[in-house]
Amino acid sequence: MTFTQMKMGPFGIMDAVGLDVVRDIEMVYYNESKDLKDQPPQALEEKIERGELGVKTGQGFYTYPDPEFAQPQFLDSTK
Repeated sequence: MTFTQMKMGPFGIMDAVGLDVVRDIEMVYYNESKDLKDQPPQALEEKIERGELGVKTGQGFYTYPDPEFAQPQFLDSTK
């Protein structure tokens, strides 16, 4: 976030897209490559199984509507 000046990092972006959608995209890569490194991570699968799909369910890598990364002190290294 600091380098790109974006308001959210990769986990916030995945939450916005939807963790189920992220998994489906990763499955396209895996189905084409058959490389085990392209399989969605087990931690992602577990979040989906728990219904933690990101913004649309209020819980993903962060909790919504007020995710931690949106707080002004989020990147403060002195906290």
